[in-house]
Amino acid sequence: MNGPETGEPLTVVGVRHHSPACARLVRRTIETVRPALVLIEGPSDFNPHLADLALDHALPVAIFSFRATEHASHASYTPFCAFSPEWQALVSGRAVGAETLFCDLPAWDPAFGQRRNRYADPHGPRAEAAERALASALGAEDQDALWDMLAEAAPKHELPDRLARYLALLRPPGTDDPAEEARERFMGAHAAWALRAAGGKPVVLVCGGWHAEAIRRYAARADGARPEPAPPDQGERTGSYLVPYSYARLDRFSGYSAGMPSPGYYEHVAAEGLDPAADWAAGTIATALREAGQVVSTADRIAWAAHAGALARLRAHPAILRADLIDAALATLVKDALDAPPAWTASAAAPRHAALAAMLRALAGHREGRLAPGTRQPPLVADVEERLRAADLEPGPLRRRVPIDWAEPADRARAHLLHQTVVLGLPGIGREEGPDLAEPGLPRESFAIARHPDWPGALIEASLWGGTLAMAATARLAARIEADPDSLHVLALALSDALFAGLPIEGDLLGRLSRGIATAHAVADLGGTGRRLVRLHRFGAAFGETAAPALAQLCVALGERALPLIETIVDAREGLGAIELVLACRDLFRDCRDTVPGLAPLRPPFVAMLGRRLADPDAPPALAGAALGFLVACGEIGAGPDEAARRLRRFGLPDTLGDFLAGLFALAREEVAQDATLAAVEALVSAWDDADFLRALPALRMAFAWFPPRERERIAAAILRRGGIGPAQAEAEALAWMRQGAMPIDQAKALAQEARVADRLARYGLT
Repeated sequence: MNGPETGEPLTVVGVRHHSPACARLVRRTIETVRPALVLIEGPSDFNPHLADLALDHALPVAIFSFRATEHASHASYTPFCAFSPEWQALVSGRAVGAETLFCDLPAWDPAFGQRRNRYADPHGPRAEAAERALASALGAEDQDALWDMLAEAAPKHELPDRLARYLALLRPPGTDDPAEEARERFMGAHAAWALRAAGGKPVVLVCGGWHAEAIRRYAARADGARPEPAPPDQGERTGSYLVPYSYARLDRFSGYSAGMPSPGYYEHVAAEGLDPAADWAAGTIATALREAGQVVSTADRIAWAAHAGALARLRAHPAILRADLIDAALATLVKDALDAPPAWTASAAAPRHAALAAMLRALAGHREGRLAPGTRQPPLVADVEERLRAADLEPGPLRRRVPIDWAEPADRARAHLLHQTVVLGLPGIGREEGPDLAEPGLPRESFAIARHPDWPGALIEASLWGGTLAMAATARLAARIEADPDSLHVLALALSDALFAGLPIEGDLLGRLSRGIATAHAVADLGGTGRRLVRLHRFGAAFGETAAPALAQLCVALGERALPLIETIVDAREGLGAIELVLACRDLFRDCRDTVPGLAPLRPPFVAMLGRRLADPDAPPALAGAALGFLVACGEIGAGPDEAARRLRRFGLPDTLGDFLAGLFALAREEVAQDATLAAVEALVSAWDDADFLRALPALRMAFAWFPPRERERIAAAILRRGGIGPAQAEAEALAWMRQGAMPIDQAKALAQEARVADRLARYGLT
């Protein structure tokens, strides 16, 4: 740090973001220097709205900045908590009468890049190696433990010198950082302008320590003109607004890439000091572990405290630091072995061990930010809240269920609103029930609505997609498509969401879907897409006049592509994947033949092709079963027991029966699930030995999964009755089978293991 004490009017304070020690240093510096201007690393486009930050918010809060085009968007956050140095710069600057300004590039400036967190300073491999070497020399296990030793536990008169030496080690004076050069030049130019504007009075600039020395250099070279960022590109929307934040989002172990871990702990360090913070941490960790089901006795607490104190003395710490506390907890409270090093000694990844995860969650704290009344908000907030209020869909404190019947025109407008909020991912509104893929007629749905604590922030953050609900939902769908434009699943889901949300579907989406269907090679992907398209067509009357012809064209394209694709399937795995595609075609040819122009000429060749596949000895069993099911369900061949039994005998081996039945039951469960058919299956299975049955079991379970639970219970009872058990007992045992806690596949594995043990015992004469 430099400044008036060295005869220089510019004081640059390099900090670690969200460090209590650095926050105190910033506050002392401003109170001592009493500058005319305080410049702060932050988005300069927010300067006209600094009054928002002076309102009575409940911290933490963040500046949410975005840039967006028609097809893409990017968001960046500048978070503040009470012990953030940048927040203390704002508060202290106002207190001494200084003008406070942000001096960094806006998040929409091209030079800012794709940085999601403004305060994430990527130091690079050289700096990381230097930091690891210093930590090793001082006996610290990780970056955070090293920082606590150097800064949080430092006497206040030593902190500036320690920081200067630490930062010079990470980034030696004169070292350029090409990735940060534009930002550092901009902040340096701001500093030069502030010095000129201050007319010889002091200026304080607060920034991440990584940038401090470079900003001083660039300030000395700048001409003193106020820097202006490049304007947004044509057609690009930009904005910066305050949003509520939380300690969970600030915590480095939750993925936040800058600042301190465990914000709950450091809040107490900032407010009360190291010793009271250690006492708070011990209490909150013990409570968290007990709530997680772990016993933490008084003896455990005594051993923990003694171990933590011993570690602090061994490491020459002036107080019990965070690393001492959690290392001691690991030694005294965690009784079982770890499968990986603790997160605080390895990386920022969250720990897998339940006790360690509970400890770190406890140290993070649970504080949630809240914006003060009167805070400026984007237009989307008013648009969404007014629309929901007018439709009597405004989330309230109590959860309520909203039924939607698409046969009622008045309900369709409400459905559009609700689906648009779901597309945006707004919390508190969710679709609980909806139409099954095969359900005929207009859909019925139900939504759950309740006021969610994250609603205000999520609604503001959704403004990057647009200024109205419909505009934002449309842009969100466009961005999803742009992120994976060749995925049939993404395209079909976007089409479905657009139709249910009442959004336009003309143009690129339909063209991409048509091309994707026409060139598809993955039968499973085409099958899932096909089932969705057929369902949407069957609901087409609910989506308006323009939707029905477009959906009909896509359905025709589906039938045209499915015909040659199914014809060439030879792999058993592809045969299983083809079940969905044949199922989609069954619904298409059986249920949509009168509503899809151009479909009728496709049916005869499709039926003929499936007949060939059914007769083909090389056809995969699942595809042969699906072909038979299609022909039966569409009335092309009969469903008599003799016909089914004849087909079953061809695929009656353990390696093929399950796959064949999976295809058959998927397509024609109701038509072929007769007692005679099931008896034929039972006769085949009963002829197998245990090894054959266990080998076939996974595929058989997959086949019978096409039956709903009540039908599976009926089948089980029928099998038991044929085995000689009375009707009442058969019903009771079938019910018990269906509701048992153990998974059947696990029981089968246990039986197989027991059989292997018995065989080995018999081999050695130990039975």
